[in-house]
Amino acid sequence: MASSSGTTNDIETRWSNICLEEEEDSEEVLDITEDDATEYDARWCLAGRLLTGKISDFNIFQNMIADLWKPGKGMTVKILEQNRFLFQFYHEIDINRVLDGSPWTYDRKQLIIKRLKTGDNPKLINLDTLDMWVQIHDLQSGFKTEQVVQKAGNYIGVFLKSDPNNYNGVWRDYLCVRVSVPLSAPLKRRMKFRKRDGVAFWANFKYERVPTFCFICGIIGHSEAFCDKLYDTPLEAIIKPYGLFMKAPPKGRNFLTPKGRNFLTANFFQ
Repeated sequence: MASSSGTTNDIETRWSNICLEEEEDSEEVLDITEDDATEYDARWCLAGRLLTGKISDFNIFQNMIADLWKPGKGMTVKILEQNRFLFQFYHEIDINRVLDGSPWTYDRKQLIIKRLKTGDNPKLINLDTLDMWVQIHDLQSGFKTEQVVQKAGNYIGVFLKSDPNNYNGVWRDYLCVRVSVPLSAPLKRRMKFRKRDGVAFWANFKYERVPTFCFICGIIGHSEAFCDKLYDTPLEAIIKPYGLFMKAPPKGRNFLTPKGRNFLTANFFQ
């Protein structure tokens, strides 16, 4: 025997599907957008991740980031997944200051950031490059030109811009170039140039504020103690073509280091 409650529910279900005239007369047509499309303004957004490891406390992380970057118009940080973040700024000056100041480090872990373009999905954008300044040393007379700087930048990675002080005042011992360096490829040590008379020479690169990189394979993100080549090559055959000679003398550091529940921020010159 069917229960009265079951019969009542069946009747209510049929009644709920009856169309009322006032409901039919009201209709809205909207464009379908991503669920979070209105939650950020792509003009002034960065996507970011830590090169290795993860954060232990998101609240500390976002507070330290904001305290270090000190955006004049403020900023918000959103966690997209375990090791992917969205940084929303509200003025061009603030986001450019952060981009120009990279590379940045959090808790001794490299922070990889990339500016969003219109239409980019911050959850899918590739975070596989690191922007940094590279010094070009040992350029011979006639080769300290903007053309050479751009060629060197595109050899190292992707040329972004030249140092505006490259050609100001007294002739410098080296020139500087801002480069987007691929994290999956070995760092470039040097580049060969050749004069019209056939004589060749090497220009050597020194990386400013370069993160930990392997002296065996030259890739950023791990030291030689954790290089895969250690397991594929007999110890007596291991060579280390990369080294400290590729690091530029320290001028300043951009980093964040948590200390217990408190935190220390710094952006200082040595």
